[in-house]
Amino acid sequence: MRYIFNARADLTNKDIDEIISKIEKTYPEGSELIMTLAEKLREEGREEGREEGEAKALARTAIKLLTKKFGILPEELKRGVSKLDVVTLEVIIEDILEYQSLEEVKKYIQ
Repeated sequence: MRYIFNARADLTNKDIDEIISKIEKTYPEGSELIMTLAEKLREEGREEGREEGEAKALARTAIKLLTKKFGILPEELKRGVSKLDVVTLEVIIEDILEYQSLEEVKKYIQ
């Protein structure tokens, strides 16, 4: 089940409900297991969404602070910062007052 849900990124909620329904009809004693798996996958999706939202907010904050410190930023740098993970963005924000140039920030963008 996990393989099916992870391998097919284009599955809609309707597709997933149909798969669950077919499994419940074919394997009734496994319906509780299916519901547990479905709930776990939904929770994983929520967590990924929260992390993605947090990363976007931190990226906006980092870009604002860098702009305030160094002036207008190159678009390439903004795009790079927007793609960073939460931990890296937190490090950049935490150390922002210590940076002397944008080169010190660019080392985080590969």
